[in-house]
Amino acid sequence: MRGIPFADLHSQYQSIKQEIDDAIAAVIRGSAYIRGPYVERFEAEFAEAMGAPHCVSCGNGTDALYIAMHAFGVQSGDEVITTAHSWIATSETITQAGGQVVFCDTERDSFNIDATQIEAKITPRTIGVIAVHLNGQPADMDAIMLIAQNNGLWVIEDCSQAHLARHKGRMVGTFG
Repeated sequence: MRGIPFADLHSQYQSIKQEIDDAIAAVIRGSAYIRGPYVERFEAEFAEAMGAPHCVSCGNGTDALYIAMHAFGVQSGDEVITTAHSWIATSETITQAGGQVVFCDTERDSFNIDATQIEAKITPRTIGVIAVHLNGQPADMDAIMLIAQNNGLWVIEDCSQAHLARHKGRMVGTFG
């Protein structure tokens, strides 16, 4: 007996095959493999869709998180609170930057980080929080941002699984 497939990528491709094939052919014709007009157009259109002034594309979500860790100056001994219910990249980038991962439990219904448990995880070495928006469901950013503000912490939003999702009418990725 064959079960219901989790994701049928081939069918998804077939539904927009011509558009994808045309885009790939245009990139090849223009030898635009790195940066170039297609990336610039994507960044401008994605920033507009997000209501953000800028978008800087990266090779993948792991790279984006790693760059953010360095931008915040994460160092050995610094603690960053996040959820274990995510792809390994979320916690891996904290460790790669030299920080210490502090896991916080998740909400029962959304499986996103439980904001009511974050404060109990904060120590004098805590410098930030990475909230992960899973399956298009936003984390409770109002509560997370208030906790961060009250404790002098920065917040990064991992939106890899929630592009264009909204929390109370506002795009995820625009809070932290």
